[in-house]
Amino acid sequence: MSAENIAGINIADGVVSTARVVRRGRHKLALTHAGWMEYAPDASDEEIIRVIRSLWKKTKMPTRTVCSGLHTRSLCLKYFKYPDLAPRELTSALSLEAEESLQLPPGEIALDWHLNRPKNDPYTQLGEQLHGILVAVGKKEVNGQLNLLKKAGLFPVITDVGCTSLCNLFLALRGEKVNTDNAVCVVNLSRFNADISILYNDHYIYPRTIISRSSEWSSKVQYLIENISDALLYYHVKVDKTPVNQLVLTGYVPKDPEFVAQIHDTIGLPTEVWSPLKDKNFTVARTIKSTKEHDVISPLMTTSLGLGLRNI
Repeated sequence: MSAENIAGINIADGVVSTARVVRRGRHKLALTHAGWMEYAPDASDEEIIRVIRSLWKKTKMPTRTVCSGLHTRSLCLKYFKYPDLAPRELTSALSLEAEESLQLPPGEIALDWHLNRPKNDPYTQLGEQLHGILVAVGKKEVNGQLNLLKKAGLFPVITDVGCTSLCNLFLALRGEKVNTDNAVCVVNLSRFNADISILYNDHYIYPRTIISRSSEWSSKVQYLIENISDALLYYHVKVDKTPVNQLVLTGYVPKDPEFVAQIHDTIGLPTEVWSPLKDKNFTVARTIKSTKEHDVISPLMTTSLGLGLRNI
């Protein structure tokens, strides 16, 4: 299987989006196929399947192998830190945390984790302090999404969550901004969710996901500010001392300049609104067509772009 033959697909907030991305150098990416379509908030699985099939036909996507995004209110996404824990004991420790958080028996839980450790040191030594991110969810929800994708004629091989796909995208395009002296807080807004990811040191991750009860982030700006502030405080006190020197907003950012200004003035960090598809390191194939009514260069694409990066 070619490493470039995986597309990212994201199904959330009434939108299905898909993207196929290939690498064109160390920090250069190219979008070869992409698009999105809306579905009704109360759509049945059969209706969503029809939308997926229509989207695949519309975008002329050359592959049916996909990395899918998982969105559920019951997702457990937790930072962990275990001093002096033997690596062989990590699975048991994280399984217990997942059971406690989800209140499900171990046989009904799907879990994975990301260890924060130097890229040039892939092995964890006995007695080292283990820290990273636990991701856990009920197997029933994972299987439900995988079955939906299979019924649509797709072959899901990877499942990811919004925070880590966001990290993959930012690091692929702007990885040089993250090092032992500089951390960056990236916030991706969808219609109902916000993925907050702090990237630090050797591309380590501290993530948090929040859910809005309203579709308009413009009316929830104070709630968003409080959660970004909480994430920054917890990161500084519990996670790492590398200073966060920049706040990056992406995705469904309200166009009202007062929205960004209020976040900047309250949090006090240099704040940028970032459109990945307009990044200097991103190119878009001429075959990808946008219209006034349907712009592929859209905030709705951010998560599926990060999912598409799992192929390279």
